[in-house]
Amino acid sequence: MSEKTTGSHQPTSRWRTTGKRALTVLLCSVMGLCSGIGLTSCDDAEFKYSNFHCNFVLNNMQHQDATLASAMNPFAKGIFCRITFQMKSGAKYFIFENTNGDRSEKIFNAEDERNHSEQRIGMNNGLIVGYSAYDDVFFAYDNQCPQCFDYNALPVRNYPLSFSGNDIVKCANCKREFALSISGNGLTRYDATTTGPLGLLHVH
Repeated sequence: MSEKTTGSHQPTSRWRTTGKRALTVLLCSVMGLCSGIGLTSCDDAEFKYSNFHCNFVLNNMQHQDATLASAMNPFAKGIFCRITFQMKSGAKYFIFENTNGDRSEKIFNAEDERNHSEQRIGMNNGLIVGYSAYDDVFFAYDNQCPQCFDYNALPVRNYPLSFSGNDIVKCANCKREFALSISGNGLTRYDATTTGPLGLLHVH
């Protein structure tokens, strides 16, 4: 009786062993394929920032800008704001534009003037900041297309991204689209913190 029982379970045991080996081979093949096309682990994607440092600080307690505040509000996820700089009639202005279609500008105050000599608004005058639509991650991206822009090119050519509905940006040159709320989307990302809608924004 024991021989029959052992004999009846041997195929099942062999099948389980073979199945596990096949599954292992399959998983290894998939992982190898993923690494071959440049995918990285979640941790690597989440904490990999650009080597270019902005050292950008803006105090929205002083500006009270609603367009920028909308992107620094953790309860209004999925709204992103572009920050650029512009000279008008000899005065310096911050320009704010968000994915809701709002636009505003604020003239530099005394604190901005003190910081401006050391500030970098991205690689070529442009940052995009905002909370992911899916979690509590606060993102800061460069406004230049990572596929087209070359920081070391002479002369430097501008390839800015434009908002293309919801939290999507698009490059007019290469036609690529990028999802702002998704980590590892290929955009140039910076480490960033905010103390709230009417608080301090620091991109570094």
